[in-house]
Amino acid sequence: MKIAEHLEMLELHMKVMRVERIVYPTLIWDDDNVILIDTGTPDNLEAIKKQMETAGTSFAKLNKIIATQQDIDHIAGIKGILRENPEVTVLAHEKDKPYIQGEIKVKRLNPGFMDRIKDLPEEEQARIVDMFENSSVKVNSALHDGDVLPFCGGITVIHTPGHTPGHICLYHQTSRTLIAGDALNILHGELVGPNADPMREDGVNANDAIDSLKKLEDYDIVNIITYHGGLFSDKPNERIKEVIRDRKLYSYMK
Repeated sequence: MKIAEHLEMLELHMKVMRVERIVYPTLIWDDDNVILIDTGTPDNLEAIKKQMETAGTSFAKLNKIIATQQDIDHIAGIKGILRENPEVTVLAHEKDKPYIQGEIKVKRLNPGFMDRIKDLPEEEQARIVDMFENSSVKVNSALHDGDVLPFCGGITVIHTPGHTPGHICLYHQTSRTLIAGDALNILHGELVGPNADPMREDGVNANDAIDSLKKLEDYDIVNIITYHGGLFSDKPNERIKEVIRDRKLYSYMK
């Protein structure tokens, strides 16, 4: 789906824990750069290729991947992309870098998560754990809060920890589009905050995740692309303030 000139919201279908889900990576490009923000799982590679062609660029031109966080539904597809395009540069926040590189076990692979998947068939449990344990890739460039990437009209890095230690949002300056990762979500058509379930399992205070959203108030936002939910464009700045005020969170359990 075209959001702005040379900015496309992709739509990837995946099945996780016996539940069909749709996630929405973002594709941005200019004459010198083709950037994919988050990658889905290994099964999504062909869909990414086709949607890039439809958008007006090509998989062969892809030269950068930005991971908004360490969760496998955001990074598990990177390895397959690198096998075909080994020169692609991977960028992520410095605090999630060691998890993505496999130096530290990813936050989600914890007793709480294992308890949630224990009723799945053994084959499905093994597939999920395998993705967790075998999705590590080298992060070529560590990002920091406030970095402005000189690509595609300028992309500002906004560190929004809580969902993961190094979770980031990205603000595309030219189109005034916020790529929110999992910091914001859409539930029943309503903009809400981060997913509460994994934060409970990780022992994270959900208030910290909501408080980090206050940084977003500094930006003039026309569109928000949420990884779980897609596009939100109904007075986004006002809705972000309401999310912060109301402390609304997203939950897979709803």
